[in-house]
Amino acid sequence: MSPSSLGRLIAQQRRLRGYSQARLAELLCAAAGSPTVTRHEVSRWERGERLPGVQWLGWLAHVLGLSPTRLGLAAGPDLRRVSTAEVTDLCLLAGSWLRQDPGGDPQAAAPDPGIGALRRMDDLVGGADLAPLAARHRRQALAALRPARGTGRRLLLAPAVELSQLAGWTAADAGQPRAALGAYREGLVLAMEAGDRQLGAHLLGSASHLLGEQEPGSAWQLARVAAAGARAHGSAGLRALLAQRAAYAAARCGDRRAAHGCLLVAQRLGERLVPEREPPWLYWLDQAELAAMTGRCLVVLDRPLRALPLLSRPELRGSRQPRSVAVYSGWLARALLGVGELEEACAVGAGGVIASVRSGSVRAAEQTRELAARLAPRQDVRAVRELSDLISYVTSYLPGARGLRRLV
Repeated sequence: MSPSSLGRLIAQQRRLRGYSQARLAELLCAAAGSPTVTRHEVSRWERGERLPGVQWLGWLAHVLGLSPTRLGLAAGPDLRRVSTAEVTDLCLLAGSWLRQDPGGDPQAAAPDPGIGALRRMDDLVGGADLAPLAARHRRQALAALRPARGTGRRLLLAPAVELSQLAGWTAADAGQPRAALGAYREGLVLAMEAGDRQLGAHLLGSASHLLGEQEPGSAWQLARVAAAGARAHGSAGLRALLAQRAAYAAARCGDRRAAHGCLLVAQRLGERLVPEREPPWLYWLDQAELAAMTGRCLVVLDRPLRALPLLSRPELRGSRQPRSVAVYSGWLARALLGVGELEEACAVGAGGVIASVRSGSVRAAEQTRELAARLAPRQDVRAVRELSDLISYVTSYLPGARGLRRLV
């Protein structure tokens, strides 16, 4: 991995002050009163393999004599667009996957408690911190798979596919779309070998989610392929999720009729959702989550009044998952703006901003950026000015904070 902007800045400022990596680690531990940073951790920061947590950004600013804002902006992860060739390649592979005869059920494998633990960590830890760990587990699974043959290989395929999906998901949450797309593609190749139609469809649905903002046309194509491939082999929950992915991509493409049609399909499938019958990796999907996804799509379709009750459900507001709170608070704030409730939108948005800081998620931080842009013209309103001050205060602590500005 090439060094991040933050890694280059840390290395540059460290050398200017004549510090070794070990000396910088000593100074950070002394300042923070915590002996948890080593030379090796500083080295990983400088190589771009890890991003410092929020607290260590503050201590780095103190020890290196830099402003927290400068460090926060440098900490913005690599948000480079994925290339057209990479997207086209995945779409072609998706077509091959759809035409493939899965050849019966995949080889059953015992559930991997390590993967389950990683997935539950994803509920509480953002991609900025979790993506390196997920990537390491994926590399280990692929290394174990390479020499394996016969039944042993078939048993290792499902965990490798699942870890590819999880690594892609966390990379996307860390603002690394190219790494995410690469993990999804490799996972799909393995899913084809395993004949695992459900995990293959889930990988394509995840890729559609990743590309929804940047390449909505390709996202729409991938979601439709995934839904078609899961029609005969997918659980009700998976098919409902894929219909939601398709609805969102269609809405982003401006195809209102298709989006509403997909939402209707998602609703009907969601009514058949039985958690005990779903794959273990869909443990998080429930009626509240499906309703929130519908609400998000309705906001994109400029139907804020219909979106409000779906995004205001108490299960979402009371969630202990900071990323979910941040993301859906952002969508709720946009729905409130759509019906003219500016002050309430700011109040909801403020809660989302705090949750974004706690989440360590670029996806969550993007909601703050989006809300800031939408509120920028309303500097005459006190609530907007107060939210502006809050965003200005926390900007340097948001992952992927590049581009956030004061509203006034």
